[in-house]
Amino acid sequence: MKANKKFINGEEEAVSAVIGVILMVAITVAIAATVYVYVSGMIGGTATKTSTLSMNLFSQNDAADTRIWLVSGIEGEAILNTSYNAVVLNASGEVDAATITFNEVTGAGYVNAGDTFTIVASGDGYFTFMLSDTATGSTIYKSPQAKY
Repeated sequence: MKANKKFINGEEEAVSAVIGVILMVAITVAIAATVYVYVSGMIGGTATKTSTLSMNLFSQNDAADTRIWLVSGIEGEAILNTSYNAVVLNASGEVDAATITFNEVTGAGYVNAGDTFTIVASGDGYFTFMLSDTATGSTIYKSPQAKY
């Protein structure tokens, strides 16, 4: 059997086998850690996103200071009837003493398209109708400013 002359002469130096194995293990661990961090970011958290509503002014009665907002669509998870706060803000952003009534059409216990919110104003001026999530405080819906 013929041997390669490079190995016979001993002129070439190489990394020892032990150091080579240690380097390969270190590189493998680094790659595995990188892949773990990348994948855990994708599957790690199931952050809940606040649902949002789209609503339209359905009808208004200026004599009675009444506005009815119609739920025209919902994006995200269904909104349980008990999981939101409904408020009317006056022109300066303070909570107004308006009366807000939720009129559920579907009877499912959730806010759905076709349901309405009736607002009876407590005074004259401009107002903003707002729904927020009770758990997170995030805004579900905020109307443009309207006149009582």
